Amino acid sequence: MAPDEILELSASELSRLIAGRELSSSDAVSAAVTRLERLEDKLNAFITVLREQALAEAKKADEDIAHGRNRGPLHGVPVTIKDMFETAGVRTTGGSKILADWVPETDSALVERLRAAGAIIIGKTNLDEFGHGGTSTLSHFGPVHNPWNIDRIAGGSSGGSAAAVASRIGSLSYGTETGSSVRRPASYCGIVGFKPTFGIISRHGSFRGAWSQDHVGIFARSVEDITLGLDPVAGFDARDPASVHQEKPAYAARLDANVKGLRVGVLRRFLEGVDPEVRQAFEAALKVLAETGCEIVDLDVPELSYAAMTSMMTSSAESAGINRHWFREHYHDFVPHVAKGLAVGMTITASEYLTVQRARHRIREALRATFEEVNIIAAPTTARVAPLLSEGVRGNGDDARHASYNHSNLLRFPSMLGLPGCSLPCGLNSEGLPVGLQLVGGWFADQTVLNTAFAYQSTTDWHTRRPALA
Repeated sequence: MAPDEILELSASELSRLIAGRELSSSDAVSAAVTRLERLEDKLNAFITVLREQALAEAKKADEDIAHGRNRGPLHGVPVTIKDMFETAGVRTTGGSKILADWVPETDSALVERLRAAGAIIIGKTNLDEFGHGGTSTLSHFGPVHNPWNIDRIAGGSSGGSAAAVASRIGSLSYGTETGSSVRRPASYCGIVGFKPTFGIISRHGSFRGAWSQDHVGIFARSVEDITLGLDPVAGFDARDPASVHQEKPAYAARLDANVKGLRVGVLRRFLEGVDPEVRQAFEAALKVLAETGCEIVDLDVPELSYAAMTSMMTSSAESAGINRHWFREHYHDFVPHVAKGLAVGMTITASEYLTVQRARHRIREALRATFEEVNIIAAPTTARVAPLLSEGVRGNGDDARHASYNHSNLLRFPSMLGLPGCSLPCGLNSEGLPVGLQLVGGWFADQTVLNTAFAYQSTTDWHTRRPALA
């Protein structure tokens, strides 16, 4: 099989072929790393590339599988991870000058579980410094470029992971989300991004953005691949205070496109200001969901009007607390925009933070009541397609200056409340740039979210579209 053919395979297809010894892990890893190195000058999606280590691990995986020692569906499959996760013996920078040469001695929980599953990590992806941003332009290592148009942002803070998957540099990548850092870049890069319920995947050994909102998420080109990548890494971990006790993960086995009778809610008051082409693609996606048997219901949750500001103030205060020591010792080593944001966070008083948490509680209770009426909330993931790099951080339209902007509330409430959320491609605009559909479920309704996304993908082909750069 030619390298370009290998790169078009899904994680599920790679898994089957490698397990059946119809394709070697060595060939799959070599194809992915070669493409990475060929495109990196255009994308800047990686901070560290692990060619030799990955090829050695792939060779070992081939030997193990040949001798009947198959560790599971990810054994021998190349993956990438955001450079927020500690990797023993491999530098872990967080996209920052402060840790540009830091090499940890231990693995994060995510890396432990990926290694136990036999996955081959081929590189660590670029990001906004320590996850503080939504564009992946705020990195000490330079901005990530969108593979659909390299003059556009990839979204952040997990932009390198999204750009890698969209470019067929590995079929799976793992990132983090505090405000929208999985769903946003997935939307901008035309792939699937899934953030599970708070506590489903351990955050041990990853840098914190805001301790009460940080999640680990997954990028792939299909919902089926998301479940394949979720099962091996989900599960309780006592080292993460937010981790929850849960039954053995079986998201892949329970994936089901039959969503007949599911109630899907639409918060129309928050769609004001959404780009017309994005709105058109969203309305078309709702029709598809209706055709699968879902019931579309209009909702109104006025409390969500405060979601963006509540999320931003919470993460700002918590980030300032987490980075207080580094801020004092290394202020001039931070990316300037990130340093300014941390300085603002340090001005938030305890009474202000607690007032914001009261607002967060009100929003949570309003959503709790909402999910008694509907199973899923649907919305455009972002109000517009990927902005130009030249627009900088303001191009997203949901920075502090635009915290009251309607769509920011829809983008930020899932992470603030710890709800499962998925972004999947639902169209292209007139410039050929991807549009994302966001599906959000109630707490621990992860399977319902994935099944709904799977039902949509089972009757559409937007997830099969590829950027010209790939």
